[in-house]
Amino acid sequence: MTCADIPKAQSFVDKLRPGPNTREAQRHLDAAKSATSDQQCIAELHRVDYYARRSSAADKRMASAERHPHHRAVLCADPMHQNRPGGTDYHGPAVAGCPTPKI
Repeated sequence: MTCADIPKAQSFVDKLRPGPNTREAQRHLDAAKSATSDQQCIAELHRVDYYARRSSAADKRMASAERHPHHRAVLCADPMHQNRPGGTDYHGPAVAGCPTPKI
């Protein structure tokens, strides 16, 4: 990895979804851009790589959950959240695993 990789790194970070790892990747990328030595620039680019990989993995997990919604856990109604499935204020379709509302 060299300082010449900054444009490629910026392009990659720009494609990531917003989130804490993306913010950290961008913060380290900005530090790499303003580094005063090649050694400092390369060290920052390694941190960019670390956070960008974490962000990319999270993006892939989110995309998978969007493609396979049946894998997500459903929160059923409880005394404080009656607008969830099984609650008296819920107005959606019945959800397997959640009780039917008792009116």
